[in-house]
Amino acid sequence: MPNKLTRTLLKRLKLHPPFEIPSAEWPQEKELTDILSSLLASKTPPSKEPAAPVAEVPAGYLKALVSIATNAWRAKRKMLDTATGEVREDMKRVDRHIEAIYRNLAEVGILIRDHTGDAYDEGQPMKVIASRPREGLDKKRVSETLLPSVFWNNRLLQNGEIELATPPIPDQTA
Repeated sequence: MPNKLTRTLLKRLKLHPPFEIPSAEWPQEKELTDILSSLLASKTPPSKEPAAPVAEVPAGYLKALVSIATNAWRAKRKMLDTATGEVREDMKRVDRHIEAIYRNLAEVGILIRDHTGDAYDEGQPMKVIASRPREGLDKKRVSETLLPSVFWNNRLLQNGEIELATPPIPDQTA
């Protein structure tokens, strides 16, 4: 409860008490409520028909798509120059067709994920095939992807297989 001194100070400063609840009146309240009621009246009610369920895709189709995606990824890797990471000049024409396969797979929701160079976290759904220490690293990194991860509509279909580069183990003989 504010005391007499607080009330006189607030009056002198022309401030309202801090816990006073302001009135709920809006400027142009009548116009706004009229507009909203007319919008709600003109809106058609939502239909009671259920949304069409997503058709189940047979496992054989998904398995075939994963195989196509993996083979396209392997072909793409064979076309790259190991030194630069760019497509070799003699493979530029073939690369267009591999890129078309990637686009077609993306149209049906298939995503191919190469993990090379990514930071590695123990919780990731990948199979570690080998692990080798490397100088100059402060955390684990994927040094090579042996098999890509394949996703369909953000659902994992194939776990990736990787080779890890780890920070060197400090010499404990000191």
